[in-house]
Amino acid sequence: MNASDSPRKDTPEFHRARYLELKAQAKAANSRRVTARRSENPREIPQELIMVQDLIPGGWYRSHRLPRGNSLRIANEFATHGVSVLLWNAADPSERYNPADTVKVQWTARIGPGKLLFSDMGRVLASITADTCGMHDCIAGGSTPESNARKYGADSHHRNTRDNFLLAAGKQGLGPRDVGPCITFFAPVTTDSAGRFVWRYGAIRLGDYVDLRAEMDLLVALSNCPHPLSPEANFEARPVRAMLWRSPPAAADDFCRTATEEAVRAFENTDAVLAS
Repeated sequence: MNASDSPRKDTPEFHRARYLELKAQAKAANSRRVTARRSENPREIPQELIMVQDLIPGGWYRSHRLPRGNSLRIANEFATHGVSVLLWNAADPSERYNPADTVKVQWTARIGPGKLLFSDMGRVLASITADTCGMHDCIAGGSTPESNARKYGADSHHRNTRDNFLLAAGKQGLGPRDVGPCITFFAPVTTDSAGRFVWRYGAIRLGDYVDLRAEMDLLVALSNCPHPLSPEANFEARPVRAMLWRSPPAAADDFCRTATEEAVRAFENTDAVLAS
């Protein structure tokens, strides 16, 4: 392709070509990195390591403080269709989870083991150190009064994630402006050939779990409401278990911290602030 054939810089084609070029460069650089040490979280957490254990009924929510270096396990024992999560920096809750940066910095919306949950300051709030599901949604978001009305009818009185997060934030001294877009675990949302969001059937299994390791002191809110794209015709949120537990300390070559150049830079930003 000569210069005259290159897409103009103000076109979608140009920006897509530039994105693919940068993605290829990042993939090549990351493929040259030494394989990092993966976490070895126990499938069954010993009772002596559990600090808090809570069964969240279908439709309800919980909020917790999670100290740095400890982990939150979300155990989907009954295969509910979606558990939405918001994270805030406990020392400064104006810093919160940012799904756009989480996807953009890591070049993928496929969030799973070894991936990071970024804040809107470019720092790491949490690392995914274990994940038996591998199908989570960073894009579509949790349920709202409007999505429930479309799905269950205008007279629906089912609980929804947006209102749950407002209640959870209020218990931490926060307000509506602190409730932004969330990540929803156990939500196998993908796209079809036309680019529309669709639900991948059969991807949610009994007993799946995710471990989130706090990389700074966190405020955490969880909402156990079905994802708005869930194919279930009725409101069938089932209980999920949340466990705050003392996880093993991260090694110097921990796979979340060192697997990619983007992760290394993000942790450098995070550690610098925490050390100040």
